[in-house]
Amino acid sequence: MGAKEDKKSIMAKVTGNRNFGLLLGLAVLLIVAAIITPSMYSINSIINMLQNNAVFGLLAIGEMMVILTGGIDISIGATLSLTGVVCCRLMAENPGVPAVVWVLLALVIGALCGAFNGLLVGYFKMVPMIATLGTMYAFRGFSFLFSGGEWWFPHQFTEGYLKFSTFRILGVPAILWILILVIALAFLFLGFTSRGRRIYAIGTNRDSSKVAGIREERVVFLAMTICGMLAGLSGMLYTANYATCSYSIGDSYEMTAIAICILGGVSISGGKGKVDGVVIGFLMMSVITYFISLLPGLSVWSDAIQGAIIIAAVALNIYMERAAEKRALKERSALI
Repeated sequence: MGAKEDKKSIMAKVTGNRNFGLLLGLAVLLIVAAIITPSMYSINSIINMLQNNAVFGLLAIGEMMVILTGGIDISIGATLSLTGVVCCRLMAENPGVPAVVWVLLALVIGALCGAFNGLLVGYFKMVPMIATLGTMYAFRGFSFLFSGGEWWFPHQFTEGYLKFSTFRILGVPAILWILILVIALAFLFLGFTSRGRRIYAIGTNRDSSKVAGIREERVVFLAMTICGMLAGLSGMLYTANYATCSYSIGDSYEMTAIAICILGGVSISGGKGKVDGVVIGFLMMSVITYFISLLPGLSVWSDAIQGAIIIAAVALNIYMERAAEKRALKERSALI
């Protein structure tokens, strides 16, 4: 009996794990896609799929930091646009400058945009949605003004600039190596540093975190700065990956990043979510978008499909949280 009960408890833990459901959903999705469009599972197709969606992975990791605090940042698409435009214009006007300078510039611009959001939300106590809605329009306006309505095309990009995204190491594009590095750093930061744990603490219970001496404004400021920095990096890498740029890039990208986070099990109320879940959410969204692009009849439904995914993911999150609360209540009742 004891062995059977142990097996049941192990199975309950496995099936009750949020990532188990995500992996199962990803497996089903891959099987269905393989049956309908088997050509998408060549090595080149998989690499191209991940390369074309890598920017969303970077944005989702940054957005996760903010959502974990109980906030949200809807200005990351505009930050991507502003950073991309500034880097491309200066790169075109100064082709002799080393490409690494534009990477550093992108990180600085993104960090400044994120820090401004953090100042408004963390220190001036503005509602995150309202604050970042305002900065979204502001950053997008600055992007248009700096671009002058101009577009940048492949012949205007330097070879070094493009290599930061497209150069292949062991057959894998640089942009994917950068994404892997960011994922690893985020995993270490959130799981093994005091600042990472404070981000979870703020989102879980603000009152308790205050009693523990955690400065909420500093934590929010840090999370939003990191989010902005990754959005800035995404702007530079996006333009390098596609060798094109205009002020309109990044439009609605924040919605896809948020969808990936929610799909990956990050609670929109804050305090819950892990990097590995966001990675699975990124893979699922990549497969879905790539699958849609291969079927022309579905392309016109892409926005509707993404909306349905967000609604389904939110509903699943609510169900999982309530189920976890019921299990915890039963366990406490059994001990009384």
